[in-house]
Amino acid sequence: MPFPFDSQTFQKQLSSDKLVSEQLLLLLEQEQQALSDRDADQVDQLLEKKVPLLEQLEQSSKIRQHWAQQMGNSSDEQAWNKIVEQLGGETISKQWHELKSLFAKVQKQNEINGKLLSRHQKTVSRLLDLMRGKTAAPNLYNASGYSSAQAHSNNIGQA
Repeated sequence: MPFPFDSQTFQKQLSSDKLVSEQLLLLLEQEQQALSDRDADQVDQLLEKKVPLLEQLEQSSKIRQHWAQQMGNSSDEQAWNKIVEQLGGETISKQWHELKSLFAKVQKQNEINGKLLSRHQKTVSRLLDLMRGKTAAPNLYNASGYSSAQAHSNNIGQA
């Protein structure tokens, strides 16, 4: 089945996605620093910059999905590897693999930032609980060897 796009169109899209992904990775790295510094204003500013980049990548992904459907293929990684192979050319293949590698870096950085954000949220939640006079029950091991929060102490018969 003929391609609904030519190699030049595909290369342009790959180049555009690579540029957007590099910008997004840079913003995510800056976000990690802002999260580490607990600079909420900087995090908000970076979020405003990230949204249009994410929208661009989403639009590009929809275009690729549409192309794959027109060709009767699924839009999974194997199908795209096959399409890239059929398009031929070392340049396209290299660009495709660079983009996939860049996507993986963006995903990893986003996971790191998510963990930092989650940790900060837990810290703030604990501080708010302390300010409200709530204290978390300690996690203790029970007879089964599992830890659980104990709201009350065991009496001698249960121990």
